[in-house]
Amino acid sequence: MKKVILLSLGLILVFVTSALVHLPAQLVLNYAPLPAPLAISGVEGTLWKGSAANVRWQRNNLGAVQWQLQVSKLLSGNAEAQVRFGRGSDMQITGRGFVGYGLSGPYVENLIASLPVEQVMEFVPPIPVPLELSGQVELSVKRLVYAAPYCQTGEGSVVWNTNEIGTPLETLEVGPVVANFTCEESAITLKGDQRSKQVESEAQLVLQPNRSYQSNAWFKPGAEFPSAFSEQLGWLPKPDRDGKYQFTYSGRF
Repeated sequence: MKKVILLSLGLILVFVTSALVHLPAQLVLNYAPLPAPLAISGVEGTLWKGSAANVRWQRNNLGAVQWQLQVSKLLSGNAEAQVRFGRGSDMQITGRGFVGYGLSGPYVENLIASLPVEQVMEFVPPIPVPLELSGQVELSVKRLVYAAPYCQTGEGSVVWNTNEIGTPLETLEVGPVVANFTCEESAITLKGDQRSKQVESEAQLVLQPNRSYQSNAWFKPGAEFPSAFSEQLGWLPKPDRDGKYQFTYSGRF
C-alpha cells in the first residue's frame, strides 16, 4: 500500500509540474501580481520558455525579453527565470541575468546590463558644468529586491568604460570609473573613484526615497594635469593638506 501511495504522489507531482511548465505564458501573466510600473506585451511561448516583444518599466522601454523558468526555485517558493533583454530598446540597453518573485516581492540576481552613458545621465541629478561624456556603462547587480519607489535591499557595482571627458576648456583623461552601490529601504548609496596620470577623484552620492540627494566629492590634479585647468584652480577654494579639492552638492531632481 505504501508503494502505491508513493507512486501515486510521484505521478501527481509529475503531472502538476508538467502542467505548470506548459501553461501559456500569456495566461499566467493575466493573473500574475506584477508590480505597477511593469508592462509586458507581445507574449509568446510557455511559462517554461518564452519571449515578450516589448517590456516597459515605468516610461522606459527595455525592448524584447526571452526567459527560461528555473524549476528548481519553485521548491523554495520562488518563481525565477533566466532572462536576456534589450533587442529594440529605446535606451540601447542589453543585459542578462535572473529575475524572480519571492516572499519579499520582485527581485533580480546576478544581473548584468550595459547601455550608453548618455542614457544614464537622464536619471542622475543635473551636473553644474557642461560636459561631453562618452562610453558604455556596465551595471552589475548581485541582488536587488524591489520595493517602491526604488528597492528594499540591494547591492552591486557600476563601471563606466571611458577614456576622457570633454569640457569647455580642454579634454580631460580620466580612465575607467568604478563605483559600488547599496540600497536599504529605497535609500541608495553610490561610492566611486577613478585614477589617471592627469587626475584622481572620489565621490559619494546618497539618493533618498523622496528624490532628494546629497553628494560629496574631491579631485586631485596629477603630474600631467592639463595647463588649461591649472590656470582655473585659483578660482576654487584652496585644497586641503593632501592637495584635494573638496565639493558638496545637495538638492532634488
